[in-house]
This record gives sequence, structure tokens and C-alpha cells, in this order.
Amino acid sequence: MASSATPATPTLPKSSSPYIIEKKPIACGKYQGLGVLTYIDPRDKDEVIRERDFVFLRNYPDLHQPVGMLVPNIYRDSRGRWCTILVQQFRPQYEADTIEFPAGFVGRRRAETAEQAAVRELEEETTKTGLVIRPASPPLTSEPVPIAAKLSAVFVCARDKNGEEEGQQRLDKGEFTVEWEVPLRELETKLNELRDQHDVVVDPRVWMFAMGIRYAQELEL
Repeated sequence: MASSATPATPTLPKSSSPYIIEKKPIACGKYQGLGVLTYIDPRDKDEVIRERDFVFLRNYPDLHQPVGMLVPNIYRDSRGRWCTILVQQFRPQYEADTIEFPAGFVGRRRAETAEQAAVRELEEETTKTGLVIRPASPPLTSEPVPIAAKLSAVFVCARDKNGEEEGQQRLDKGEFTVEWEVPLRELETKLNELRDQHDVVVDPRVWMFAMGIRYAQELEL
């Protein structure tokens, strides 16, 4: 019979910031933990001591290095239209499917770069491979959701796989995704359509990508 013992609560690394007074873990799951930060806002002349709950990743204690990456991308379809590749998958924390860019963790054991991880995740979650066309972004936060982990964005030009993997995903057992090829000019409309017809939750970074395209067109930037 599998053990149901609660995972041991780890010791959190000491902060290098003089404004963080204490980081205290409260509870832990298999991959994530809940903690409380005691801190002083560096702009507060009165130096009021404050508290905030936060989520941390048990196996990624280094806050300075991005632990994962997302893969915003462009793809030219068979009709010559510039598109982006999105994935739809069930996220139990939202009790619904989400629409996202391909994304995942950077492999520490493989000593991956964010760029290498981006191409790997694209190949795993979709029927595409790709070429990195921009360096990885500076570390990005998950705010306003208080998760103590940073991400990188790696922009990729996607293309169809060839050979034995043509038309195939490379998903782990029990992992399921639906791939969408959406023309960039129709991205906002398609996201609204998916939300209305399939009751999906749209990742904010995908939505902002759509808004950037819309206003670049409207303002003729």
C-alpha cells in the first residue's frame, strides 16, 4: 500500500535581500509548499513589518535562476499565413481546460539552457519543432500570483516535424494536449471563440500577445 505520509517541510534558503526578515514554510505537498514572508517594503519610510503568503517550489530553491520557460512562437501554415501554435490542456487547479503557449521546466539534470528546453517542450507538446529566433528573455515573474519562481520566454519559429515524428506529439503517459494553429490576425477572435464555446481559461500571456497584435494593427505601428 502506498504511503500517505506528509512530505517533510524543507528549510528555505536565507534571503539575500535586507528587506526580507523571515521566510517560514507552513505546509508542503509533493512539488510545492506554502510559506509566509515577513518583510519591510524598501519604499516604506515608516518600516512597517508586513506578512504575505507565498508558494514555493520544493525542488527549485534558487530564486535567481528561471526554473521554467514558455514558448511564444510564430508558424507559417500551408496557406502562407503567419500563425501561432497554442496548446489546450486540462488544468485541475482551474477545474477547466486552459489555452497556453507550450511551456515547461528547464531540465536541471540535463543542464539544459532555456533555449534547449523551449525546443524540447515544443516537440513534446505539439507536432512541431522549431528554431529559436530571439535570445531567452530576462527572468520573468508570475505576479500578481505569489509564486516564488521565475520564468524565461523563448521566441521560436515553429515548423512541421519530418520523418518518423511527422504529425506526432511526444507526450508523457497520462498527458494530453490539443494543438491549435491560429492565424495571428485572428488570434483575439479565436481566443474569444474558444472561451465561449469550450469554456476554457486563457493564459494571460497569450491574451496580451493577442492584444499586442491587435493594437499594432490598429495603431499601424
